[in-house]
Parts: sequence; structure tokens; C-alpha cells
Amino acid sequence: MSYEKLAPSHPQQAIKSYAAALPLLSLIVTEMAPNAISGSSGRIDFVAFTFYRELWRWVERLLWRAIIVSSRISNVHEDGSLLSEATSVWTWFEQYHGCSVYWPPNFRTAHRSAISVLYLRAFILRYGATSRPSPAGPRSEQNPPAWLDRARWLVNEYRAILNVSTTFPRAGERNVKVEDFVDLCVGVWEASGCVGDTAGWVVDVSFFLLYRS
Repeated sequence: MSYEKLAPSHPQQAIKSYAAALPLLSLIVTEMAPNAISGSSGRIDFVAFTFYRELWRWVERLLWRAIIVSSRISNVHEDGSLLSEATSVWTWFEQYHGCSVYWPPNFRTAHRSAISVLYLRAFILRYGATSRPSPAGPRSEQNPPAWLDRARWLVNEYRAILNVSTTFPRAGERNVKVEDFVDLCVGVWEASGCVGDTAGWVVDVSFFLLYRS
């Protein structure tokens, strides 16, 4: 973060510093996963999160800054070569995905909301140009792209975050975050090819809009 302040015109210096932690992040996920998964249900046990809260706070801050910086200089249409992998925003999105599954929805909601929006927009920008909807309407038979599973995981996580961080608006007010969220979901569906058989989750999100906005 000091590099961000001292050399704002050279963001690569900050990214290089953040990238030094990439092996450590992988180690953290490997070590923490067995402690976070409940043996009886196989689901994530957020009670275990409290024991490592301070560690997760620093991990989240690292991912937050790295994604913000890399999103300014990265090309979302490229994964990045081995030499520039740390500069690619997709590298940091992957790290975010690997860590955030162990966080409860009410943890760092402001940062995670911003990252979720950037992540979903990146999917739309990267794949939307090659999957424009047909003039005939949604297609009913087509295998969904591989990236859609990751996008839907992100949708579910962001939905849980909005559930605990936003409230039903008063008369004359709007829940802009939820409205933007639904727009992003529709954008993801369009980018995935507008397949009619996969539209159910978008409709489900629309019902969420009805109760939160």
C-alpha cells in the first residue's frame, strides 16, 4: 500500500509487492480448509472463522488492494502470460474465490460488494462480445459455458452479502445496489448465450429484487 501512495503512476510496483504473497495465500487456503468444513454436513463452518479472523482481515485487505490496482491496468480479455500473471486481474479474482468461500456474508461487506461487481462485469466484458443474443430470442438447447458455474457461485455469494448489508428502502427510496445486481445477473446470462434452459436462476434473482428493493 506504500507503493500505491509513493508511486501512483507505477502500479506495477504495488502489484509486484502484493504478488509476493500469492504462495502464502495458497498455503493458507490449504491449511484452513480442513478446519472450516463441518464433518457432519460437509458445509463451511463459519464458527471456525472467528479463530482466524485477524488473519482473514489481512488476507481480505491484500486481495482488495490487489484487485483494485490490477483492474486498472489489466486487460479482462486476457488471462495473462507467466511473466504478467500477477498483473492479470483474473489471477486475483481466482485468489478471491479461493479465500472468500470461508468468510461469513457479514465480513467486509463494502469491499466484497465492490469486488463482486468488478468480477461480474469482467465476465460480461470478456464473454459478452462473443455471445450476443440471437434475434430469434433465447436458445433452449445449448451447453452452458464453463465459466458460468463460477459466475453463478459469485452471484449466490453476492446475494448473501446484500441480504445482510442492505435493507428494504423507505417510501421514495431505491435499493440501487440490488437493482444493479439484477442488471449484472441479466448481463451474465446474456453473455453466456441467452440459453432459455438456464434462465431460471435469473428469474429467481428477480424475485430477490422484489423483496429487497
